[in-house]
Amino acid sequence: MELEEIKSLTRKNFPDWSDAHLGMSVIEKGGSGRIFVRMRNGETGQNMIAMHWSDDRPDNARFASITDFLNRHDIPAPKIYNRAEDLNLLWVEDLGEIDLGNLDGQDWDTFRKPAYFSALRSVFLLHRITENEAPDDLPELELSFDEALYEWEQNYFLEHYVERFLSREVADSLRADESLRTLRKKLSALPRALVHRDFQSTNVMVSGADTSLIDYQGLRWGLPEYDLASLIYDPYTVFTPEEREDLIEYYISLKREIDPETCEISFRKLLAQSASQRLMQALGAYGFLSEVKGKDEFLNFIPAAIDRLVVISESPGGVKVLAEALRR
Repeated sequence: MELEEIKSLTRKNFPDWSDAHLGMSVIEKGGSGRIFVRMRNGETGQNMIAMHWSDDRPDNARFASITDFLNRHDIPAPKIYNRAEDLNLLWVEDLGEIDLGNLDGQDWDTFRKPAYFSALRSVFLLHRITENEAPDDLPELELSFDEALYEWEQNYFLEHYVERFLSREVADSLRADESLRTLRKKLSALPRALVHRDFQSTNVMVSGADTSLIDYQGLRWGLPEYDLASLIYDPYTVFTPEEREDLIEYYISLKREIDPETCEISFRKLLAQSASQRLMQALGAYGFLSEVKGKDEFLNFIPAAIDRLVVISESPGGVKVLAEALRR
């Protein structure tokens, strides 16, 4: 959809905007097949975001119904001001320009830690919704994390990272190893809750002391530890070991509020396993986006993802064969 058409539709759907000067700027964000346009009403100073999506990815069409669900359950997310879903177009609340990743380099205790703690509280509201007590108003979701989906993520990693950047021989040796099969069987056997699925720094917007989730159209049943791993081992940002420990401890404290018997040792092992799975998915995505889609900027995140995966693979609960392969 052209920008002029978005402008025309905005004037048509918002009477207060019909005769105002409209400022428009395209927001570059991610690789999801969507266009985001920041709209500014020159008369009132009001901002909002127009979001148009293609039909290439079915999850994009679920953004509206999932947003409605999150709003009903008071889980921080943008509000929808208007919709033309037959045209794949929504107008949503503008949450500003600052995400968690933009806070890199700022003081941990003063700025970053409070924002990250707020993000963990936001996503924990999702994690409290479990599959065995699913609410009646749950919208259609993406496929749940099960053994098949974990296997798909692993194959995505093997095909688009290992084969492209290491060798087919290394990929074949990992395919033949029982460690990856054991990992996906273990993860798929555990109880599931609602997870964001792409809970990393650029998908959490910051406004003062508050945070809101975005890009949650991949919402599905899965393991909360997968979301936590996505944030604290995020290749887009940097933490010291002490800062990462602050986040783990804080999330454990949230869990203990509803389950005082939470076992920290088993939680940390599961976190390592989930992080191994998540980082394999991320490396597969970086390989695919850079080599197939020509988005070379994603090459920049590969070294950090490898470093994190090697460290995790050598920790309790980690998949040691991954560290051995990546060190080649």
